[in-house]
Amino acid sequence: MVEIRIVYKDTETGELKSEIVDTEDYEYTIATRGGWKMIIADEEVEFEVGETKPIKIRKTILPRESIVLMCPVSRHGLGYVAALGRGGEPQPVEEEREIDYVIFNAFEKGKVRNGDLLGVLNVFPIMMVRKAKRPTKIKEE
Repeated sequence: MVEIRIVYKDTETGELKSEIVDTEDYEYTIATRGGWKMIIADEEVEFEVGETKPIKIRKTILPRESIVLMCPVSRHGLGYVAALGRGGEPQPVEEEREIDYVIFNAFEKGKVRNGDLLGVLNVFPIMMVRKAKRPTKIKEE
């Protein structure tokens, strides 16, 4: 048993929430087949050199039982995607998930425009080695 604190932003109120859950590490097998998903800006955002900001992206669905890795070669001319996200409670890998924003680091001054390609995700299907233990909420903080 491993107790951890999960911290997330409530999508309705914008407040940070946290809860303690009981969970465990588990293993998976990764497939040699994969796919690419484009990360496309869904808003315009101005950047100064060295700024890090979130950018809304077109909703991107991640298949259930898959892992994603950023393709390091595909990037925008102003900077790179440092992280992917979605507001709300964490989404388990066993279910279809979605992302709707990225954290973008700029190394040039300029504007990311709606429709710009920000990066590419490598999506790999996985197979669970054994049934994963779903996190059990112990308490809300």
